[in-house]
Amino acid sequence: MSRIVDASAELPAIAADIVADDSSVLCQPQQNYGAVTPPTEDDDLKGYALPHTQLNVVLSSLFMASYLAALDTTVVTALLTLIASDLDAVGNISWIATAYLLSSAALQPIFGKLSDIFGRRILLLGCTVLFGIGCLICATDSLLWLVIGRFVTGCGGSGMTSLGTIAMSDLIPLRDRGYYQGLANVCFGLGSASGGILGGIVADALGWKYVFILQVPLSMLVTAGLYFNLRLPEGSPGLGAKGTDFKDKLKRIDFLGAFCLVTCLMAFLVAASLGGKDIAYSSKLFIGLCITSAFFLGAFIVTELYIAPEPIIPLELLAVRTIIASSLTNWFYTMSFFTILFYVPVFYASVMDFTATQNGLRLVPNFFAASGGSVCAGIYMKRTGKYWTLTAIVGLFAVLGTLQVYAITPQIPTWKQFVILLPVGFAYSWMLTVTLLALIAAVPIKFQACTTSIQYTFRSTGSTLGVAIASAIFQNVLRIGLNSRIHDLVPDYDKALKIIQRALENTDYVNEAPKIVQQAIRDSYALACKGAFGFSVATILLGYISSLFMREHKLHTSVNRD
Repeated sequence: MSRIVDASAELPAIAADIVADDSSVLCQPQQNYGAVTPPTEDDDLKGYALPHTQLNVVLSSLFMASYLAALDTTVVTALLTLIASDLDAVGNISWIATAYLLSSAALQPIFGKLSDIFGRRILLLGCTVLFGIGCLICATDSLLWLVIGRFVTGCGGSGMTSLGTIAMSDLIPLRDRGYYQGLANVCFGLGSASGGILGGIVADALGWKYVFILQVPLSMLVTAGLYFNLRLPEGSPGLGAKGTDFKDKLKRIDFLGAFCLVTCLMAFLVAASLGGKDIAYSSKLFIGLCITSAFFLGAFIVTELYIAPEPIIPLELLAVRTIIASSLTNWFYTMSFFTILFYVPVFYASVMDFTATQNGLRLVPNFFAASGGSVCAGIYMKRTGKYWTLTAIVGLFAVLGTLQVYAITPQIPTWKQFVILLPVGFAYSWMLTVTLLALIAAVPIKFQACTTSIQYTFRSTGSTLGVAIASAIFQNVLRIGLNSRIHDLVPDYDKALKIIQRALENTDYVNEAPKIVQQAIRDSYALACKGAFGFSVATILLGYISSLFMREHKLHTSVNRD
């Protein structure tokens, strides 16, 4: 049996059902990832950590936190132009949205270890308060303070999401865990889907500042629900390190590793988010960001392996087959899904001349597919205690669905426009739930926060990197297509260049362009979308292959994992 040494218990803890050929994973002797004794358990709780009523309040609070974090990710999208115009900041419009995404994605990986030291409750409460403070700061007349507010809100939102996921693992047995994760994903999806709509309604009725102000009482409601009800039983890993004061806990934080990881991700995310748009790929700034990210990634790896007594993310865990397979599955699936979600609407708008409303209506069924996939995965695991076989079958639907997207043409029937994303959305949400449970089940209970952080790291970088690579492919193919087509139709070289530049900058330009080049522009956009969809096919295949290397681990019926 492959063993993960639990140094705090002074005995080797056996990873659940890891078979003989898994890599041995050893943690540093001074590491202590949480409670030493199993949590006390009341037979009336049926394997859960809290009484039914108290548990429902906590879960409702965590679901609301997930909804708010997702809502705040998309709520600004409908208001960017309005806010930027009101603050005379159209030239810096991208930072209003990017600030939240940067802090949210970069900080998520460190919350797992911090919660192992300080406990889930105190960090969750801190993040909900931080989220509310950030929203208050956003109600400003200054662009600088708005960006700062968005950054602070992202810090809180990232903790609300990742710590909420970790806390649910402290409360719910793995056998039932997938079902509740499915419900959390539904709330997250609702937040993402409703952000733009609610933002527009509130901004029209009260002004854009109230979009942020009205989130403050909701975040405080979440804070109150968690403060009065999130009381974990003695021995739970969610209580954090025991027997040490605050100063001793501070000394246990891997500040160097955290700094290297956050800096690496910040540089990477800025380069991926702004590269090719606000920052030229050939610019010194873009190259410098890439070098900075690579340098601090190397520094982080060295720090975690050889320097830090208690790593933020124990890299030895990646030697466990299920963990690395699940992480890569999550990474590649996320790249593929976000590429499709981003470029199918581009295809509809630029090639088929759909309005924003028509585009939005065609995305609605995907929300139900994504919600259904996550919940169905949870129900299946709850009833059977298994996940590998059906996940392999569902993965085939993801591959076939992605191939269908790749084969899309302007002649696609209307009914198919509404259902083409269903297989991909269903399979992706199924995968998110399964990989999370597989990661947690693959290691002893004390590592569940660390493995959850690993998943969030792969997911956040996968979405950003996937869209960035797809965008680069799209832009290059589009530029080549426009150059070859427009110059053939427009003899005047300078006029042709202007048409090409406008077409590259604005998808709506196709309707304003001279009629002689309109079809050429549409054909170029169709080919560029095909390039992005080709990348999606490649990554979904890599994700599916990775998923086959996961193992079937036991999903326990008690939080004690007995």
